[in-house]
Amino acid sequence: MSDWERLFQLALTYFLSGKSPYAVPGIFNPPWTFVFLAPFVWLPALLPNLLPAVALIYAAYKKRKSYLIPIVGLSFPFAALTFYANLDWLVMLGTLTQGPFSLFLLTTKPQAGALAFVAQLKGKTWRTRVSLFAPIVMVSLFFLLLYPDWVSSTLFAVGYDQRIRNFSLFPYSIPLALPLLWLAYKREDPLYGVLATLCLAPYYYVHSYVPALFLIAERNWKLGAALAVLSWVLVFLIVQGVIPIEL
Repeated sequence: MSDWERLFQLALTYFLSGKSPYAVPGIFNPPWTFVFLAPFVWLPALLPNLLPAVALIYAAYKKRKSYLIPIVGLSFPFAALTFYANLDWLVMLGTLTQGPFSLFLLTTKPQAGALAFVAQLKGKTWRTRVSLFAPIVMVSLFFLLLYPDWVSSTLFAVGYDQRIRNFSLFPYSIPLALPLLWLAYKREDPLYGVLATLCLAPYYYVHSYVPALFLIAERNWKLGAALAVLSWVLVFLIVQGVIPIEL
């Protein structure tokens, strides 16, 4: 059963009917996630699994690099994203945009790339920076009043499922985060912000690599292709029991 069927569809139904989506166990995404998902609530079975592919085609078109479709689309992280109908494609789209709207997209799955926003801070006045964050702060305050259980759900997510299906290298990856954030700021490059996020996130599943893989392949298709192939080598090692992670 996909995450869409198991989690998001019910949570979205709750959201649209005025109930708290956090009444669904396993929902940790911020409330504005369901605003983005609202147009897809009535999609019949299996069609939500195609949303990552639609997002990838759009993102490749936006970058004018069609080769991103086979490189990213044939990787194991993208296969997992499609199979589970999860939402990391929203973060991928967030890396393509600028301004306050990008923050809403990037934070739908914070562990997949929320710190990409650092790439937007260089050379900005304090007034511009405040205007960047003001909308998401105000919307957060509104939803905190509407859904007080959002906080407890988010705190629970910190320790969720970390012992099994966890592809994070946390805490060993923490030392890499600061130089990556500096590069994100200095070079105004969201890729480094995404990589820093992955270094600081205590837990994520393999499909959270998709935004990073997309940005890497966009800059260097050979490296992106190599990482896509390597992702299937990783699957083989997991299946063989060499790496103690559950798929």
